[in-house]
Amino acid sequence: MGILIIILFVIFCLVILSIPSGLTFLLYRYLRKKGQTHRKVGLAIFLITTVLMIIYSVKFFMDGAGFGPKNETVIINQNIGGKLICESVYNADIHSWQYEIDYVYKDKTGVKIPLGDGTYYGREWKKDEQLIKFGNWIILKTGSWYGSDRIILKNLQTKSSNKFDFNDKFIENDSLWKAQRILSLLDYCCSESFVDKISKNTIIVKYKFRTDKTLTNLYDKRFVTYKIDGITGSIKMIKIEK
Repeated sequence: MGILIIILFVIFCLVILSIPSGLTFLLYRYLRKKGQTHRKVGLAIFLITTVLMIIYSVKFFMDGAGFGPKNETVIINQNIGGKLICESVYNADIHSWQYEIDYVYKDKTGVKIPLGDGTYYGREWKKDEQLIKFGNWIILKTGSWYGSDRIILKNLQTKSSNKFDFNDKFIENDSLWKAQRILSLLDYCCSESFVDKISKNTIIVKYKFRTDKTLTNLYDKRFVTYKIDGITGSIKMIKIEK
């Protein structure tokens, strides 16, 4: 089934790409009735358009028809000093797209510190990540699975790191969340849990979740606060607010 969809998509693209040449050919047929000069002009327009569309079509399909993979290196200057080096790979299919990114922090002295990876599934990568310093830790916010964010904490002294994916299961499996008996439907499409703010030793996550099995547009939301342990780099849910 997937191969059939791809074949149909390629055929559709070829049809779309052939439209300019088809239109200019009709123009040529019309102009050739107007005399020798008009005929030459019409023929030139048709030939130039056809050559350009052939070049564009070859480039389009060599690039994967927009599917990728496409590699890109992005360097982001950091407010804390140094640079964040991002090695990105873009891929797409019929259903969605994603950016898979490996991060390396190059500090003010030129030392490179690998941080880990993140993925933006089904959403654009804004290329604006800013590291936050907290004690001996640097904190990176990036993307995770569909509709969620990831936090990476890297200890600059020990080089140890912790990674947290703020998805619906991570939030709702916490004892504090369970204790509040909040009405929510775990594993129902389509929850969203994005990091709203990072300030000193706290992370605030905005969590949007389904509350009705049949009404697909009925959602509720909470702001969930986590506290970062400055020694271990672990986090703990400490507050849930509307």
